[in-house]
Amino acid sequence: MSHSCFLSQISIHQTWTSFLTEEIIDLIAEIEKSIPLEISTPAPNLSLRFLEMNLDKIPIVILGQDPYPQSGVATGRAFEVNGLNSWHDKFRNVSLKNILRCIYKATTNETLKYSEILSRLNEGDRLVMEDDFTILPPNQLFKYWSEHENVLLLNTAFTCEIGKPNSHAKLWAPFTQKLLHYIANANSEIIWFLWGNNAHQIVKKITITNKIETTHPMMCYQRENDILYGKINPFEKTRQLINWSGK
Repeated sequence: MSHSCFLSQISIHQTWTSFLTEEIIDLIAEIEKSIPLEISTPAPNLSLRFLEMNLDKIPIVILGQDPYPQSGVATGRAFEVNGLNSWHDKFRNVSLKNILRCIYKATTNETLKYSEILSRLNEGDRLVMEDDFTILPPNQLFKYWSEHENVLLLNTAFTCEIGKPNSHAKLWAPFTQKLLHYIANANSEIIWFLWGNNAHQIVKKITITNKIETTHPMMCYQRENDILYGKINPFEKTRQLINWSGK
């Protein structure tokens, strides 16, 4: 059996034991050999952090695509931005802004611009006003989803070279297919948020009982399956199951 630096730096939950066969561990080790770790992101102790979660208790999988390629930004949780401490901080990540807009709409039934939401947003640092929208700041929200609501924020590629998006996607593809098949078979009750064409295509050959397919949060163009303007808002659809605001 091969050694894996990705696996050796995390505390793997026992519910993944039957997935991590000798074949899978060897596959991960082979991928590692092709990855220049010193110029890749996220760090090895974060790349496969999802294996620390209890698979049996996961209610929702949010399927992303590729880690953020900027140095130090990817966290191993899809869509989470490292170093962003407040929604009021300046940042360019359109997907994250639209995720907040979707949660706001699911909570209030209003569709507002990101800048308009900021004027109503309370991150817990002041008295709550009547029309406030209360939500955890971005450096706490994704951790809350993962650790308290057991939401799996999963990328389909688990590393990339810094500054080169999708550079490791083909390397991870065989592992990802086996992983997604395993999750779907092991826990058929999971609801899958499939955001964008990449997520739609990657699960085509996998039997998934519960799924919500929308456009990627990077693109909101008032189409029928648009994540913000479309018929189904995944956060609204599951708001009785998950406390999306963390408050």
